[in-house]
Amino acid sequence: MREDKKKNVIEKYITLTEKISKNSNEPRNFETDVEIYRSEIHIINVIGYNDDIHISEIARKFGVTKGAISKTIKKLERKGLVEKRIDKTNNTRTLVKLTDKGMKAYYAHEKYHNEYDRDMFSYLESLTDHELEILYTFLDKANEMAEKHI
Repeated sequence: MREDKKKNVIEKYITLTEKISKNSNEPRNFETDVEIYRSEIHIINVIGYNDDIHISEIARKFGVTKGAISKTIKKLERKGLVEKRIDKTNNTRTLVKLTDKGMKAYYAHEKYHNEYDRDMFSYLESLTDHELEILYTFLDKANEMAEKHI
């Protein structure tokens, strides 16, 4: 019985990761006139939460190189979603902020998640602290595992 439950959890997890992977390459416009990919909107999201954030800080939050973030920031800049400027307090650092169009995408993304994730938010609210801790531990382990996979 326990082995069946473990097998079911693993199958559900694999199905979830496959769905995320499948949908990650489909761009949306998020109420703008440009196509925005999943990785781009999540960078926009971080910038929206942290106005005037350094490129290196974005890289740290995603666990990727500064070069990878810089490449995406250039794409977002060409699309008119972000603008860069040199940090006046430290000339070696570049700050990034959202343009008006970027803010529009940011708010559309927030609206999207508030609408489509409502059931998940309700479910999480119904859990006890202990259940949330178990879920958190599982997701933490799943993230560790994902980092080891190619």
